[in-house]
Amino acid sequence: MRLSKFIMTNLEAIVTEWESFASTMLPEKQFDRATLRDDAAQILSTIAQDMETPQTASQQTEKSQGLGPETTHTSAETHSLVRLRQGFNELQLISEFRALRATVIRLWLNSSPETDDAAMLQLIRFNEGIDQALAKSAARFMEKIEESTKFAVAVMAHDLRNPLHAILAAAELLQMTGSIETAKIATNMVNSGTQMNRLINNLLDFTRTHLGQALPVKRVEIDVAPICQRVVEELATAYPDRTIELRCSECLRGSFDETRIGEMLSNLIANAIEHGDPATPITVPVSQQADHIVFQVHNEGTPIPEAALPTIFDPIPLPRKEEDKKPQSEFSHLGIGSFIVKKIVEAHSGTISASSTAVAGTTVVVSLPCHENLPA
Repeated sequence: MRLSKFIMTNLEAIVTEWESFASTMLPEKQFDRATLRDDAAQILSTIAQDMETPQTASQQTEKSQGLGPETTHTSAETHSLVRLRQGFNELQLISEFRALRATVIRLWLNSSPETDDAAMLQLIRFNEGIDQALAKSAARFMEKIEESTKFAVAVMAHDLRNPLHAILAAAELLQMTGSIETAKIATNMVNSGTQMNRLINNLLDFTRTHLGQALPVKRVEIDVAPICQRVVEELATAYPDRTIELRCSECLRGSFDETRIGEMLSNLIANAIEHGDPATPITVPVSQQADHIVFQVHNEGTPIPEAALPTIFDPIPLPRKEEDKKPQSEFSHLGIGSFIVKKIVEAHSGTISASSTAVAGTTVVVSLPCHENLPA
């Protein structure tokens, strides 16, 4: 019996066996029979019908590249959303399709079909259909997860900002009206609240970029020097026991996003404060070189291992090889803030690099073209 006909003839038996497998995916939950089998029959019917349709070599190539007709396998996409609501993860979703493939082929082979060239062609077409259904189902599943993640982070950030702003307002009032001791405590509250606000902004930007969106920038003609001065003053106030030396020309004009430049420099200096030697100053030379503004942030202290330098601006370190299981250095990456710095630099068509030795210290260099469309 042709595989396509076998599927349609034995649809109930196939779906029943798949239903049994699906019931083991989340044993802590009970689903009724109709829910467990939801779109299985429709997915199989779609594949079987497609197997009976003539297919050219170019159409087969398109399917293998995930470029099949957009109108097919809407049932697979619907299935993925049902499973997401039921609490399945992507591995469990993929396991269902793997089980479906194995179930159909096993039952068909047990029926002792004639395995001639036509049967093998049908088997190939069946596998193509399963792969296409899985691709559409998984794509829709991950798209929905990304939408949910973005929404959840945005809501969380919004909900955190409201009480944070209330705390900052109260702390600032205490700074002005309280005793000397109260003012000191309030100052610490303001500094901590300011740092939390920066972390919330980094989290929002990280979520946006991690979901494949570009970091938005609005470039206008500005003078970078006042921004640098403001950032250094804010951090000097937040960390009164640290010395930050800004070496900046009086006028550094170019087309930049003012908010993003401040965010970039603030994150770089904050990293230098966290990882640098408290007994030595952090130096911040900012200058114009040809058609670029060059920012440098330098600190002394424990150097970043040479092997870690290529990935310190990544949000997550790369997996290490089995033979290299030494404890990770604190510099394996510098956190979300450094990743956001990298994205700000990229959005301005600039470059970023880092060097670090025990003798020369650690220096991060950012070079941004003064105007759009200039080479980095």
